[in-house]
Amino acid sequence: MTTSKTCKQCGEALALARLEAMRGEEAGVALSIEGMPAYACAKGHKRFLTADFPMRLIDSLVKAESPDLPVAQKKGLLKKRYLCPGCSGELPNEAGTHATVERALALKDSAPFSATLSVPLYHCGGCGVAAMRPGEEVTNALMKAAAQAFQTAGIPPG
Repeated sequence: MTTSKTCKQCGEALALARLEAMRGEEAGVALSIEGMPAYACAKGHKRFLTADFPMRLIDSLVKAESPDLPVAQKKGLLKKRYLCPGCSGELPNEAGTHATVERALALKDSAPFSATLSVPLYHCGGCGVAAMRPGEEVTNALMKAAAQAFQTAGIPPG
């Protein structure tokens, strides 16, 4: 289906397309996206459906985080450390496992596509609780992982 939009890079007409799988990772947070809709021209240039599409994607994934995952408490200004939400013991710096959330998404009347978010979990040696880092840290890493995924797919920012 051809639209009245034209490619900003070459001036060719843009058509709706489904992109191949893309992946990005930052600070242990991994994002995989399959079948994401976008505009593409005959020369292979790609563009988001709307300027706010990446932020809508991030928002929907942040809301999709599993609410039953315990969240570590961050302490310290200069030397950051993370405390177990179960026993307040210090969590290790290395993640033990990952929690994975898969979602079917349709943003701004787009065709459905899938996204998989993997978040590192840190296991407490004292009580065994597996906790993720605070939400703002996961969100920051997710934004960087998404930017990396879009870059590998050849979608320029903006």
